[in-house]
Amino acid sequence: MRYSPEDGKWHANAKSDVLQAVREQLSAEQYERQKRSLKEFLCAYFSAENGCDSRQGKSISPVGATPKGGKILKVRWGLPGSGKSGGLRLVVIAYCDELRVYLADAFNRKDDPSNDEVLDAADDSD
Repeated sequence: MRYSPEDGKWHANAKSDVLQAVREQLSAEQYERQKRSLKEFLCAYFSAENGCDSRQGKSISPVGATPKGGKILKVRWGLPGSGKSGGLRLVVIAYCDELRVYLADAFNRKDDPSNDEVLDAADDSD
């Protein structure tokens, strides 16, 4: 099945300092464009043959699961002017069966988190 951003529910952690900083440094138009691109990128991942259970090159790595059944993903994401190598590492919790995604946290690329740090940042209490 091919998913589109309108098919799911999308939430982001408003308490994440890195996500707040990114939102402040982008114009409203850039922010909306980045948000839409991320949703489309994740929908393509969920629509793939192995969906929520596989790696997608170096861009998406499943690193665990939450007690509530969410898949914890480490996602490489580029920002305007920096690309993926200088962008962010996103902590995404995907509830594939519910078509629900929670952006739990983010790290600057220079602070490239280990899988353990990603697991620690994943909080599905939303």
